[in-house]
Amino acid sequence: MAVADPITISLTTDEISLVQDSWAEATTPYAANGDEPVTAIASILYAGLFSHHPELKELFHDINRQSASLGAVLGVAIGALGDIESITPALESLGNLRGRIPGVQPEHIATLSDKFGEKWTPDFQAPWVKVYAYVSGRIVASMLAVREAN
Repeated sequence: MAVADPITISLTTDEISLVQDSWAEATTPYAANGDEPVTAIASILYAGLFSHHPELKELFHDINRQSASLGAVLGVAIGALGDIESITPALESLGNLRGRIPGVQPEHIATLSDKFGEKWTPDFQAPWVKVYAYVSGRIVASMLAVREAN
């Protein structure tokens, strides 16, 4: 089901490089330790979300599975940033299957600032917010479209 009012994303080549390079930088230490990198990063994102909004924790019944799912989606989206709209059908399919997902706010990904320290400037954060907002926005919009249709 296509979303009637699509969410779009516009990233410069430099922003794409920044997100892809920093994603690789963030996930590499976990892979080196034998951990699943995308799941570990998603767990950091959820920990940050729940520290700011503990009331949202009840929406997530299996956080390990959710972390693996979010990490995989972000990994695919980040790998496809040059043509991210090519994965829109997959994002919309997730929206058709998922329950409630909260709206994206910058503080939801602020825990990545722990990973990047002084590099986490507004210019560094901005493309990350765009990517995360696009991915979650497409999922949520599709989910809401399905609910309205039923």
